[in-house]
Amino acid sequence: MEELKAKAGGELVGGRYELAEIAGRGGMAVVWRGRVRGDRGFARPVAVKQVHDHLAEQPLYAEMFAEEARIGAELQDPNIAQTYDFVVEEDSYYLVMEWIDGIDLGAYVHHVRDRGESAPWELVTAIGIGVLRGLAAAHERKDDTGQPAPIVHRDVSPHNILINRQGMAKLIDFGLSLAGDRRKELTDPGIVKGKMAYLAPEIVQGMRPSPASDQFAMGSVLWEALVGRKLFEAETDYEVYRKLHNGQVEPLRPRRPDLPAKLVKVIHRALEPEPEDRFESTREMARQLGEVLKGSRNTQDLHARLSRMVARVSESGYAKGPDELSDATPVAEAGADAQPLAEEAPKQRGLVHKLSQFLRGR
Repeated sequence: MEELKAKAGGELVGGRYELAEIAGRGGMAVVWRGRVRGDRGFARPVAVKQVHDHLAEQPLYAEMFAEEARIGAELQDPNIAQTYDFVVEEDSYYLVMEWIDGIDLGAYVHHVRDRGESAPWELVTAIGIGVLRGLAAAHERKDDTGQPAPIVHRDVSPHNILINRQGMAKLIDFGLSLAGDRRKELTDPGIVKGKMAYLAPEIVQGMRPSPASDQFAMGSVLWEALVGRKLFEAETDYEVYRKLHNGQVEPLRPRRPDLPAKLVKVIHRALEPEPEDRFESTREMARQLGEVLKGSRNTQDLHARLSRMVARVSESGYAKGPDELSDATPVAEAGADAQPLAEEAPKQRGLVHKLSQFLRGR
């Protein structure tokens, strides 16, 4: 991975954003922990996302980053990480965002699994409700004329769900999102974006992403958080693709017999292979998960319990889950023999999938 141009801890971006240290890396960008400074000692922590230099030189990636900034600025919701500023400086691109002190859901899943435990369903449900409300805000977006202008996230996964130290779930990274009012198409024909394990069946079948696709991904995330492993898991992306294409959803109840029947029903409805069989909206799915929580006697102080969970996982060294690349990186191709071309992308996971190659392997 290329180094970033002359940037190190303590340097300023845009004359006001101080970069402290790199907090995370992805296939498209790095995220700095930073702070914005103002008059009379004012300071506020921020996250500064910087696109990799070699990608900043390519018009497509520069446009994708600018689009992420535009979309982020319009989404004002407590369950979505907020976007504050967009800076172009010396041919580098920076997105200034809310700093979220906490863990990602993937870290929690791995922490619980490594301890041989099961995640309390009330905590997982509470996290799900928060993320679904954030998705609803994106899906229900309207343009300047008041007309519906939904944004589809396209990359809902444990890695992109953060829980802060106050116990609130926040959806991050709209870098792959799809907005109908964007200036131009940023995805080549035959390419789909999103981590393979969380794609909806209609996406791998070549249909256009929709809010229902995000809902399916959220169902998969909830299944994974409750069981401790991915719902769609296999040795190769092609095998995962086949499971998704065929809608092979493993029943949840045998894995977690302690779960309320209503919770299982909600998750499996979100995982229906046909989009029209899912909930009419992510907001409705969140409402029904709320009804499930109301039926439990163990829902007092959920935010406090989540807060303690975040502190415990952080102290155990699990603040960040395993890397799951989610930037525009070619990852999977399958030839006519239905075998992935591993030599072309030996370690990359996740996100831009050449469906035409997969389909030839059917």
